[in-house]
Amino acid sequence: MKTTVSNNASEYPTSVTIIMLGYRERCSAPRCYNRGRLLFRYADPGDRPICSLEFCYAHARVKIARERAAGLRVYDDREGS
Repeated sequence: MKTTVSNNASEYPTSVTIIMLGYRERCSAPRCYNRGRLLFRYADPGDRPICSLEFCYAHARVKIARERAAGLRVYDDREGS
């Protein structure tokens, strides 16, 4: 379920929140047919959601490392709810 909330294409994400998926969805990585397990919710500088992407565990590990290296704030809410 790829959702775009923001209409301003010039906004770049400054944070990402990782949440356990509560529905069935395929991993957003190209050519990956695994079940998405984690939701990555990207937000702009005002903490407004920009988009959401689903990833399997393997691609999520890689994506978390890349987002941290890119300087995004990563909030891990997998155990929070």
